[in-house]
Order: sequence, then C-alpha cells, then structure tokens
Amino acid sequence: MVTQDQYIELIVKQSSEDMPGFRSIYFHRPANFVFESGDWIDLQFEDKQLNGGITYSISSSPSEADIRITYREGISEFKKALQGVIPNERLRIVKYGNDYSFQLKKNQSSVLIAGGIGVAPFRSMLKEMYDNGDKNNVTLIYLNQNENFLFKNEFDSFMKAMPNVSTMYISTKEINRKKREKLILSFVKSPNQNFYISGPPGMVESNEHLLLDNGVHARDIRIDSFGGY
Repeated sequence: MVTQDQYIELIVKQSSEDMPGFRSIYFHRPANFVFESGDWIDLQFEDKQLNGGITYSISSSPSEADIRITYREGISEFKKALQGVIPNERLRIVKYGNDYSFQLKKNQSSVLIAGGIGVAPFRSMLKEMYDNGDKNNVTLIYLNQNENFLFKNEFDSFMKAMPNVSTMYISTKEINRKKREKLILSFVKSPNQNFYISGPPGMVESNEHLLLDNGVHARDIRIDSFGGY
C-alpha cells in the first residue's frame, strides 16, 4: 500500500501497560477503515499540536475489531500526551500506509528480524496469519536488550498452533556483536527468502548489512526504521 493522506477520527477505547515502559492504546475501529498488517499511522490530537514523533506501527491485525498501537514510553510532548489518554478521547489519523511493501507475501518463506519495539508490526502479521490459518513458513528473530519480550505469550501460543511459525528470542545485553550475528545467521535456513527488519535505525542498518554480506539480495529485504523520541 502507498501512503495516503487522510483525516480519520479515532476514539480511544482504552490504554494499558503491556510491561514497564511500554503501552498499548486501543481505538474503536472506524467504519470502512481498511489497512494491511505492517502498516503505520500518523496521529494528531484533535485540539493541540505537539512536538515529537507522530508515526506508530499498527500492532493489531486487520482481522481484529480494534485499532491498536504499541509504543515505548518517552519524554516528547506527543508521547507524554499519549501516555495520558483516557477513554472516549479523540485523535485523528492524518496519514497511513506503507512505503516499502512491508507486508508478508502469500505462500513464500519469510524471516522477520525485530529489535525492541520494532516487533509491533510483526505482531500484526502473525496475528493475521493465526486468525486466517495461513501456512506461510515464517521465522521471527526477536532481539531485545533484556528478557522482557513484548507479546511473548502470544507468540508462543502462535507457535503451538502453527508449526510453520517459529520464534527465536535473543537477549542482547550480555552478548557481543559477533555472537549476536552468528545467532541470527544460525536461524536463517536460506538466503532465498523474504526478509523484514524492524527496529531502531542502527539495528536495522547493521542487520541489513549482515544479510547482504551473507548472500541475501537487496530486493528481498524490506525495512521499517523506528526513530527514538
């Protein structure tokens, strides 16, 4: 999907803490709002212009009733306002879509490499697979600074229900770069797959180079880079 400028009202349903430092906001899904797993939205508050990043991946699946974003708490004006939203508060989508065809391809093998909160769009993809009974072979490689992996219980339940899906959790706190790269490559069975990388810019760039240096063609790599704010 290409990016689309829009004005779509969102009404907050609830806000919840997923784990310390990370939250999700659930919005009532607007009528006729159609999106694809892997899409992002640009948000604005109805009554104020705030500094800070406004782009958030949709962590809910198109097969779910609500629109959900999941994010790391921050210090920007926008993040602070998000952390304080209450039910029935109104925001709006001003743009949504996808710049890099960041969606899974049917009947093709894929490797998803997530760094921290970059796992949010992958939750959308895997939940849609689970709900639709898709048979794609998918490997999620989830890098995090500690053992607190977002959506872990869900991912584990997906693996039990879908033998074609596997998730590898890598805590990077006490391993060096070479060991981390060796671990990642050990989970890549073939360079002839689709690769998706999502996370902070440095993480995305380093893993993109790792794949390219190990025989993956540039056309098979898609990225989603999350800036910090």
